[in-house]
Amino acid sequence: MFVGDWVDVVLLDDDAEAADRGIRQLRRQLAENEIDTRTVEASAPVGSKGDAAGFNAVAIALGGAGGMVPLLIAILRDWLGRRVPEQRVKLTIGTDSIELDAATTDEQQRLVETFLRKHEEG
Repeated sequence: MFVGDWVDVVLLDDDAEAADRGIRQLRRQLAENEIDTRTVEASAPVGSKGDAAGFNAVAIALGGAGGMVPLLIAILRDWLGRRVPEQRVKLTIGTDSIELDAATTDEQQRLVETFLRKHEEG
């Protein structure tokens, strides 16, 4: 079980439509794996086209079986691997955040795994 029940994932991109598409792809992958999600209000990046609030972010449920972390890491790793270099991803649990950019797949996996495991209880 986690200290926080949700991890917020925000896709930061100056192109609001690209951010929307990226988050919809992540939501589909999570739904295919029966992982609960909810909408998160997120502010639009400076200089973005249109209003990105609410559609460039998703909250992912972390409660449940201990197998959740490896599955979530695998899903995020796959999803992050398809992001373009201009996009950044911010993960937040409670008040703790990590921001990823065009890191290599191995770097992304290590950073995401460390971040999520840091928030596991006992």
